Amino acid sequence: MKKKKKLILCAFAVVSVLALAVILHFCSHYIYIFGELIGAKCDSVELVPVTPDAILSYTLAEAKSDSRVTFDQSGILVNSEHMLDDGFSAALAEYGNSGVYMNECAAEAYGRLSDAVYVKTGEKLYISSSFRTSEEQEQLYGEDPTNANLPGSSEHQTGLALDVYVKYFAGFGFVKSEAGQYVNSNCWRYGFIIRYPVFGKSETGMKYEPWHIRYVGEPHSALIYNSHMTLEEYLSSLELGKWYEYDGCLISRQTSSSDGTLELPEMFSSAVVSPDNMRGYLITVRK
Repeated sequence: MKKKKKLILCAFAVVSVLALAVILHFCSHYIYIFGELIGAKCDSVELVPVTPDAILSYTLAEAKSDSRVTFDQSGILVNSEHMLDDGFSAALAEYGNSGVYMNECAAEAYGRLSDAVYVKTGEKLYISSSFRTSEEQEQLYGEDPTNANLPGSSEHQTGLALDVYVKYFAGFGFVKSEAGQYVNSNCWRYGFIIRYPVFGKSETGMKYEPWHIRYVGEPHSALIYNSHMTLEEYLSSLELGKWYEYDGCLISRQTSSSDGTLELPEMFSSAVVSPDNMRGYLITVRK
């Protein structure tokens, strides 16, 4: 009797282990997603308010003529509350000779991310959707108004948003792959964020899209990911006219004055200025 009972317990233990192995195999991505939900892989970051030693006013023309200053579109916020103007024109570039067009400020960074995915996982990263015209977005919205954004509220119209996948893993299935999990946890190292994170629906209005990456540039991507924020929350956290320091950069969100001027430190090596689509500019200065 004791021997029979021991055999039953052993069989139950084996079955339990096998069942657990099957669950972990097929549902491990849910464990990963839970980690992203609680920010398990986030580093500690601190955005420190600072007062630069000397600040000068630049007209937009003066800033654009300064070889140290680059104007791009990386800081644009696009959602249902901050629509693109009818006259908006994305600054596009072809990615290699692929026939894929994306915002020119994102192309080099995407190349580095793609290379890293291949090195880390052995998988080639593909793009299923990049830049869309307003007409293409309107057609998509007409075909699927539940899942497609209204024309003017889609980041794809900026060329800053990319829908990515690897062989056999696309859409939500992307996060089931090693490459998908690497992209979700590490794309910030290359200037990208997961635009619609698992924890962000209340802010973005969008469900989790692990395949939808958005270029915001560095160091903003590091601050957004590691502060466990959405893009909306991050931009709102930058008080207009104030300066902040992080990782050797000075960051400021400014509203151009009535005479069309911006403020920059007197001494700096380079700066990136982007409209934020909220009547202001996001300014990133390297000392």
